[in-house]
Amino acid sequence: ASEYCKEVVEDSFRIHGGYGYSKEYEIERLYREAPMLMIGEGTADIQRMIIARRLLEDYKLRG
Repeated sequence: ASEYCKEVVEDSFRIHGGYGYSKEYEIERLYREAPMLMIGEGTADIQRMIIARRLLEDYKLRG
C-alpha cells in the first residue's frame, strides 16, 4: 500500500506542476510525507516476508 501511495502522490505532484512546491496546497505535504510511509512500515520486501511467513504458519497448522 505504501508503494502505491507514493506512486499516486508522485503522479498528483506532476499534475499540479509548480503548485506542488507551494505549501499552500496539500500535495506539497503529501509529497514530503509519502516516502516516510515506506520507511515507517519497513521495506516492502520485509512486509512481504512477514506476510509469507504468517501464511505458511497458517498452512502448516491446517495441513
